[in-house]
Amino acid sequence: MAKIPSVTTARLILDAFAGTDVPALAEILAEPEVTRTITANGSTPERCLASAEQRIAWHNKTWPDHGYGVWAVKARDETIAPRGALLGWCGFAEPDIGQDPEILYGLAPPYWGQGLTQEAARAAIDWLFAETPCSGVSAVIFGRLNPASVAIAQKFGMTLRGTMPMSDFMSHLALAKDVLDYEIWRLAEGRCLDAEALLLQAPYKGGQIASLGFAEPAGVEQAFCEAAQARGDYVAIERPELDQRIRDAFRQGMAAPDLDRYHLPRVAWR
Repeated sequence: MAKIPSVTTARLILDAFAGTDVPALAEILAEPEVTRTITANGSTPERCLASAEQRIAWHNKTWPDHGYGVWAVKARDETIAPRGALLGWCGFAEPDIGQDPEILYGLAPPYWGQGLTQEAARAAIDWLFAETPCSGVSAVIFGRLNPASVAIAQKFGMTLRGTMPMSDFMSHLALAKDVLDYEIWRLAEGRCLDAEALLLQAPYKGGQIASLGFAEPAGVEQAFCEAAQARGDYVAIERPELDQRIRDAFRQGMAAPDLDRYHLPRVAWR
């Protein structure tokens, strides 16, 4: 495999993933607030480890195949975390739609709100345009469920260019079922920062995925209702009201399954 370049910022090092990063990445993927915006199942330690191994293999393989890829984002010094500690990931994947690479980024929750995602993504885009002939950068985002990611994309000058069908984004139905099962688990048992927001997030994303047609929608909708009933955060909500809120969110996702597609042309950078 060709050597993967390293990029340094004021507080971060963007470097190749190593096999030794698997446990730390698995710990990040165990955070439902992270996995709610990606396609991964982090419901058990074993699943988190498997997802971490698969993602590292995928990220490293992209480099020799395309000349770009996804870096491990690590602390450069002791100001934000122990030097070399894995904070998350940032870089580029083969595009789901169009010709330009798709930017990916994610950090563990303790490092949110410090401008680190923007710092990493800006450095990554600088590198891409300096070292490759790519004519732009794309992003595919669960827009309604991930407004923070939309805000970051817009800060870089990305503009909404349309949507991407869920059937194209998640063409592997085994993965789709796995992520759907995860969302049901997340609603029932997963940690969350905002239980109120979770009532929309999980069933809405579940509806988006169920739109692929591999499962009977009424049964999936009922599974989300039962998951919400099992969660202690909602005991004060009358069951008919709780069920209706879940059903409304699920059906909204079914009706609007497509993801938002953003783009930044090279000529618009800086």
